[in-house]
Amino acid sequence: MRVRENLSGIISSIGKNNTNSIFSSMVGKVFGIITTFNTPTKELFEREGGFSGMGTIFYLDYEQSKNINETDLKFCKIAKPFSSNQKKYPLIGELVLLFDLPSPVSQLSNNSIQKYYLNTISVWNNPQHNSPSDIPLGKTFVETNDITNLLTFEGDIIYQGRKNNGFRLGSTVKKFSNENEWSSVGNDGDPITILVNGYRVSNNINIPHVEEINKELSSIYMTSTQLIPLLPDRNDSLNQLTKPIKPNKYFNKSQLILNSDRIVLNSKKDEVMIFAKSNIELNTNNIINLNAGERTHLNSPFNFIGIASDGTLPTEPLLLGNQTVNLLTELMLVLGELGSELSSVITPPAGSPLIEVNIAGNKLTNSIDNMMGKLEKIISQQNYTS
Repeated sequence: MRVRENLSGIISSIGKNNTNSIFSSMVGKVFGIITTFNTPTKELFEREGGFSGMGTIFYLDYEQSKNINETDLKFCKIAKPFSSNQKKYPLIGELVLLFDLPSPVSQLSNNSIQKYYLNTISVWNNPQHNSPSDIPLGKTFVETNDITNLLTFEGDIIYQGRKNNGFRLGSTVKKFSNENEWSSVGNDGDPITILVNGYRVSNNINIPHVEEINKELSSIYMTSTQLIPLLPDRNDSLNQLTKPIKPNKYFNKSQLILNSDRIVLNSKKDEVMIFAKSNIELNTNNIINLNAGERTHLNSPFNFIGIASDGTLPTEPLLLGNQTVNLLTELMLVLGELGSELSSVITPPAGSPLIEVNIAGNKLTNSIDNMMGKLEKIISQQNYTS
C-alpha cells in the first residue's frame, strides 16, 4: 500500500535517530510535590519558580529509595510534569516513569535536558493511590477503604478521580445489558457519556463498580438512544392533560439528565433561557415559587388555573379587574341615586302616581339594561379557572 511505502522511510529514520538518542527513561519514588505556595514548603515552592513550578516532584531513584520512607527534600532530585494540560499529580510514595527530555534552554545547548514524569505507575491498579510504601500520602490527602475501579466495557474511555468521581465515554453493549443500566435498548455502539461525583459506596472494593443513576450522589447523563431508569420523586403525578413520557420510559432519542439532591442554575449577568419543542413540565410534591424583583409575566393565548373535576381544561373565565370595578361603580352610583330619590319622596293624595319614584325607576331600568350589555366585555377571553 502507498501509505506503508510513504511511512517506511520515516520509520527507518526514527530507528536510526533512536540509536544515538540522549533521551532515556527510569523509575522514581515521589517524596514531595509542589501543589500550593507552602506545599511541601514555602522555600521549595519559591526555589522551583513559584506557581510556574506547580506539579514539580521531588524524587529518588527507585533502586536507591526501596527502603527509604522519609528523606530531606533538599537532597531529592526534581522532575517536571510531562503535560501542562492534565493536572494529575502523584501522591507521596507513588512511583512515576521519568524521561530525560529537552529543557527550556535546549535551543541554546544540545546537551541541555531535564527530567519529566508521566502518570503514576499503577502498582495496585487502584484509582485512589498506588503507593507501594506504608507512608503518609500527603499533608491533607486521606485514604479511605471504599474506592473501587469502574467496570470497563469494550471501547470505553474512562477518567476516574481518586475520590469516587469519574467520567465514562461509553456506549450501548447489548451483551452486557444485565450488567449496566444503559444497554437494554438501542444498538451496540450507541454513544453515552456519564459524569458522576460520588459513586455509591461499595460493599466489596474488589468488585468493579457500575454507575446506578438512582444511587450516585450527583450525575450527568448524555444519552443517544438509551433508556435510563431514573425515578424522580413525582414520577406518577405528571400533567394529566399533556401526558409527558415519564423519565424512566423515554428512549430512542437523545436526552440530557441532571440528577442530584439540589440543582441550581445561576446566570451572573443575563437571562436563564429554557426552550422546548413540545412542553415544559415543572413537578414537585411541595411548592413552586415564582419570585421577581420587578414583575412577573404569563404570556399565552390561553392561561388555565387548575383542572376541572373531570380532568379536562377549566372553562370558567376570569373577570377583567378594572372593567369589573367600573361596571360595579356605575351600578352603585345608579342605586345611590335611586336611594336618594326615595329618601325625599312626599306622599301625594291617594291614588296619585309617585312621579319622583317613577323617574328614578325608569332611570335605574335603563342603566341596568346598559350594564347588561357590558357584562360579556368584562369576561376574560384568555384566562380560565375551575
